[in-house]
Amino acid sequence: MAISKLKAQVPGSAEELRCLQVINQQQEGSSLEELVTNQPCLKLANTIKAYVATVTENVVRRSAVKEARQSYFNTSEGQVPPKTASKPSAHLTLRPQSLAQDGNSKRFGNLSQSCRHAIALWEDSTIHSHLQNITYRDGRLRVNQAGKYYVYSQIYFRYPSDGASARVSVPQLVQCINWKTSYSQPILLLKGVGTKCWAPEANYGLHALYQGGLFELKAGDELFVSVSSLAIDYNDAAASYFGAFRLDL
Repeated sequence: MAISKLKAQVPGSAEELRCLQVINQQQEGSSLEELVTNQPCLKLANTIKAYVATVTENVVRRSAVKEARQSYFNTSEGQVPPKTASKPSAHLTLRPQSLAQDGNSKRFGNLSQSCRHAIALWEDSTIHSHLQNITYRDGRLRVNQAGKYYVYSQIYFRYPSDGASARVSVPQLVQCINWKTSYSQPILLLKGVGTKCWAPEANYGLHALYQGGLFELKAGDELFVSVSSLAIDYNDAAASYFGAFRLDL
């Protein structure tokens, strides 16, 4: 700080100017007891403190005004300022299905014959699953905010063995992710297919199908999973799952 500035703050104070000279003459590591016990020096210190506080307040105020103006211009030009709300996301894990529940697949609409079993039961509030700004109901994820979403699913099929003769007819494993809009019938978004031949001595045939993709979704759109067979491992929450999350691209 310039001495002329301090003189403007405390005009005509020779004692306080002398304090400045003493400070300038102080060597590094020397005692400041003389300055602390000197009333004019304490007065000078308080004056400097008040001046620094005033300058700091002005700098902060100008910075806040600048940020507010920038936010206003960005909004007026169509640039939406970043939101603090959490991004929409969901990760569901599979619950056991039953043949009785499978009879309700028709309420999902006309499904492909190879993917005719809609999965109606998912867990949404366990240690392995969550919902955030997306709605879940009766097997469907409902989008609340429009945007680009990465949608994914994995199903862990577990076919029991009926002996070596059963291996002649190899099961076809199919998993579909369906998209329900305002149209009456669902639209097939993704389809994964696998045909596996297991060893005759195996008790079970195991295979996991995973698929995922990026899609532009609107508020109100719904997503659900359907499969070729309900021969699935329901005891492993990390093996069969379904989810979606929005990406800001």
